[in-house]
Amino acid sequence: MRALWMLVKFLLMLAIVIVGAIFAMENNQLVDVDFILLQSATMSLGLWLMIFLTVGCLLGLLASSVLITYYKRQLARALKKD
Repeated sequence: MRALWMLVKFLLMLAIVIVGAIFAMENNQLVDVDFILLQSATMSLGLWLMIFLTVGCLLGLLASSVLITYYKRQLARALKKD
């Protein structure tokens, strides 16, 4: 059962990578992004969107892991008091 679950995860990740690659190839207009203090290199729109999606997902995971850690500590303190 565990091997089947790992296979499903692998196939899902592979599908996401393939869809992302096709998305990046179809959006091949060259753009440069102006940040507040610096200007980026000129890259394709699809690549920029994939970069921003990845950074956004990582920031979301970081924020949620901070909350999960906080609640786990609260739970551990509550269980210790009992």
